[in-house]
Order: sequence, then C-alpha cells, then structure tokens
Amino acid sequence: MKTNKILLLFIVFIICISQYSCVEDGNFDIPQKKEDQENYSLILLKDSIDDNLIELKSISDLKSLYISGSLPVKITSNIVVKGYVVSSDKEGNYFKEFYMQDQAVNPTAGIKVALNLNKIYNKYNFGREVYIRLKNLYLGETNFGDGITTIGGKIKLTDNKEIESIAINKEKNHLYRSEITEIIVPKVITMVAVNNAANIGMFVKIKDVFFSGYTKGKSYTDPTEDFDTKRKIETCLGLGLVGSFLETSSFSSFANNSLPEGGGELSAVISKDFSGDFFVLVLNDILDVNMNDDRCTPLSISDFSTILLDEDFENTSGRISISGWTNYIEKGTKSWRSYIDANSNSRAARIGSFLSRNDSTISWLITKSINLETTNQEFLSFETSSSFFDNSNLEVLISTNWDGKETNITNATWETLPARIVNESDNHENFVNSTFIDLSKYKGNAYIAFKYIGSGNEHYDGTYELDNIIIRAK
Repeated sequence: MKTNKILLLFIVFIICISQYSCVEDGNFDIPQKKEDQENYSLILLKDSIDDNLIELKSISDLKSLYISGSLPVKITSNIVVKGYVVSSDKEGNYFKEFYMQDQAVNPTAGIKVALNLNKIYNKYNFGREVYIRLKNLYLGETNFGDGITTIGGKIKLTDNKEIESIAINKEKNHLYRSEITEIIVPKVITMVAVNNAANIGMFVKIKDVFFSGYTKGKSYTDPTEDFDTKRKIETCLGLGLVGSFLETSSFSSFANNSLPEGGGELSAVISKDFSGDFFVLVLNDILDVNMNDDRCTPLSISDFSTILLDEDFENTSGRISISGWTNYIEKGTKSWRSYIDANSNSRAARIGSFLSRNDSTISWLITKSINLETTNQEFLSFETSSSFFDNSNLEVLISTNWDGKETNITNATWETLPARIVNESDNHENFVNSTFIDLSKYKGNAYIAFKYIGSGNEHYDGTYELDNIIIRAK
C-alpha cells in the first residue's frame, strides 16, 4: 500500500505539471488545481478506510451516539461517515447547513451538517457524495432539544448544550467531496411517516396532498413572519385526513409565490421547526411542488357501519384480562395494565418498564381474532399517549397466521402497520389518533398486536397508554 501511495503522489505531480502554462517573458504560472488536491486527499482517506486505519460508520450508527436533549458529544475516535447531499440553499430556503442521507435510492437515515458557508450548493450540490472525517467534530443540536442530530464544529460559547457550525478553516480537514453526483430518487412515504424521527434528514415524496384551508391569495410565507412560516398540508387517509407542515423561509426566492389550490405531490426534506415542536417538510425548490390535480376526498364514515372490534378498556382493572385477548410478557416482568387517565377520568391500557430493574422488556397486548372474510374493506384506528418516551418504543402489528397460542407468538409472521404512534413532538399527556389504517389487503382471521419494547434502563424507560381501539368495516 505504501508503494501505491508513492505512485499516486507521482501521478498527482504529473497532473499538476500538465496544468502549467507559459506566460510572457518566459515566466511560468504554476497553479495547482484545487480539485486535484481534493481528489488526492479523498484517495488517501479511502485508502485509510480500506486499511482499517479509519472506521466508516453508517449515518444510522453515527446518530445512535447522540440522544436528543443531552449534551453534545465530541468525536474522539477516527471515524468517517459517507452520505449524499439532499438539500440545496440555491433558492434560499436553507442557511449555512445541508442534509445528507445514506443512499441515493431508498435511504434509511439522514443527518444535518452545520457549515459556516454561504451558497453551499456551489460546492456540495444536490446528489454529491460526501465523506466527513469526524474526529474532533461534535454531534449535537444547534438548537437544544429540537430533535435534529447535527454534525458541528464546536460547542457554542454562550450555551454548552448546543453546537456551532464547522468553521471554513476546518472544512478542508473534515469534508471531502467525491467526484460522484448521484441522481437522488425521493423516497415515497405516507404523511404519517413524516412524523417519525427516524426519517429526519431524508428527501421524500408525499402523494395526494393539498394545502389545507382556503389558500387563494395566500403565499408560501406569511408577510407578518420574520423568518419561517408553516403551512399545513393534508392528505386523505381512509375515513379522515392526516396532516403535517411545509415550512418555508422568508428569505427563499419563492416566499411570496402563491400556494397552489389543487392537489398533487411534493418532494422535500423532513426536518423539525425551530423549537422542535413540529415535524416539517422543507423544500429545495418550488419546482418540487406539483399540485395541478383535484383535491382528494376522504371516504364517508357512514358507509362503514359494521364494527368488528370496539375496545375502550372501561370494564377492566388491574392486569388487562379481556376474553379472547392475550397479555403476554416476552421479556422482563411488566405486563399491560388498566390505568385511569387523569384528564378524562376514563380507563385505558398502560405499559412501561420504569424502575423494573429488568435487562429488557418486551410485552404484547393482542386483540381477539378478527374475521376479515365477511367484509369488503376495513379500517383500524386507536389512540395513544405517553408519560415519557425515553428508550422505549411501541409498535402496532398484524398477523393472519398466528394460532392464538402464547408459545407461538414469536414464531408467527407479524407485519408492522403504518399507524401514527404518539411521539415527542406531541403533547404527550394528550391522546393522539392513529389515523385510519386500511386492512383490506388482509384476509382470513387476523390479530392486531401492540408490542412494547423497553431498553432495560431503570431510570429512563418510557410509558405508553392505549385506548379506543376500533375496526370499522363495510
């Protein structure tokens, strides 16, 4: 490998010599192209990765090193992360930052990079493959608690809970552009998936959307706002509507453009607003909005009068025990229990492993068997809330091949349903609706499972509440 590097140095030298040009009086101008320097630095970096001198980490693994709301983490090990740029400040909708995701097609994770550079798009253009050498950089948040894991250059002098941008004089030692610019294919997701922290930083497409309310005469930004404006966007989902927000900077080139009145699709990067209270979509360009069709219309709830399941937990107390239902502990000691909500004074189901002292907790609450053969279309809905979220997760699953026996739960095929589960952007003490989940593709007898997973950290495991589970059909 040492011989190869000497050969590379010689090649770079020859390239540089070939760039010399003669000028008057026999003097020679000897410029060395910046691109050649960059390419050689990247070659050496890749060689170091190949030689296992530097570890190449995925964006997902990198993000796992930092928990939102904690102090910034200084990277002290020799690690590198690679990604593809998916944001652009060309139209002024981003400022001294860019987002990159792990793959050009079907990404699984994205991350923000804070960089003290104007017109970033000239250097880190959309689709550009970028390597970042992370040693002595920081992971954290530029706005404490906003939920956006960011790569930055140092801790803010006025607030040790936040990080600042990578300085220009540090950029050349940490950021490396490849010669590759990939075609980025937006990941098609549902509106529900926008409200998922795992999708922050990815370039996505939402179909069948429209701006809610009366939009005629309104622009992307409110002229009374100084910085950013959130406009609500919605889509039809079964028997109702589900929404999120498009956030636009007052400094963008399209700030004063009129909002489209029809329906269609848009492509944008998922992020959070300044306070971290809401998930938002941020455009690169107004050309990524195509709404020339009619707005969608939800299905009529009156057409779905057949109720296949209706459980509000009002007739339970203590450990949940309902005829035909299964309350199963896979790991740990915590099971689903009845709980009285202080706000509504009504009962709900609750699960949490706080102070359990278990290494891990996995607990299932599974409905009775639901016959999906005698109806044409079915929709599931339920409500969730949370006392706190730390290191825990709640999933909703469906199986059509489970035999109803506890010993075979983990051997059955369970498919995750695209439900909205309460998250840290919600007022966690209030119940949020799952939206209507279409079950029409499933046949036979089905079971719906609510699976809780706790980390085992006795001081930081979250608690979830579940209520008003309904399956409507026609």
